[in-house]
Amino acid sequence: MTAVDPLNPAQVAYEIARLTELLEETTYQYREDIREAAQESAKFKGSYARAMLVVIAGNRKLTVAEKEALTEVEVNGDRIIAEVMEAKAKATKASLDSLRVQIDALRSLGANLRVQV
Repeated sequence: MTAVDPLNPAQVAYEIARLTELLEETTYQYREDIREAAQESAKFKGSYARAMLVVIAGNRKLTVAEKEALTEVEVNGDRIIAEVMEAKAKATKASLDSLRVQIDALRSLGANLRVQV
């Protein structure tokens, strides 16, 4: 096992600055991810509604479940894209939360180091 050098206040300050910059970049990325997810969700909902109207206009006697199934088959690709974009936005949000926790931990560590000096 190798020994780890203890952090000094300058290293902690540097790491806080680095993570803060990364937090800002990730915040902008989250904004874009949320926007894209909303656009894809709206696109899916519109596609679903149009597909349902086509199924209904077919004048076939179908149950509601059958109509929904036919509609779902028609717009499955749009649903997948919308769900992937939503998952991407959630992953970016998790990264934001993780960065905030890391920064908070470093702030606590920095405060403890200042007390010791």
